Amino acid sequence: MTYTLEEKKAILSELIMMAHADQHIKKEEIAFIHAIGKRLELDEKELSHMLEHPEELETMIPKQFVKRVVHFHRLMLMMHIDGHVDAAELQLLYQTALRYGIRKSTVDTLLNTMEKYPHGEIPPSELMSIHQRNHN
Repeated sequence: MTYTLEEKKAILSELIMMAHADQHIKKEEIAFIHAIGKRLELDEKELSHMLEHPEELETMIPKQFVKRVVHFHRLMLMMHIDGHVDAAELQLLYQTALRYGIRKSTVDTLLNTMEKYPHGEIPPSELMSIHQRNHN
């Protein structure tokens, strides 16, 4: 999947916002953000600036359905990465789902399904199947 620079920054912005949602950014969250940044080939200086200045972050809703699904799953993984789901993280996840046009029932199904897999990594075919079942 190819992303524009604007999309890459938006993806990382939302991950950083999720990491900050519980007011405690942890080393696992930073490592995950760096791994995604590297995968997206975002400049390390740019990423460091984003992490240091979360008040400047901007988000955007991915236009393509597949990109929304993939990124929403990244957000769910970020929420779970430290082994604890905070109420503020869950609230942010549901707000993001609403912005992305993802139903609450889909989010609930995804959260339950994540528990079946190591590290919450739902296989792509199952992830798409869950979203397509409940897609408007």
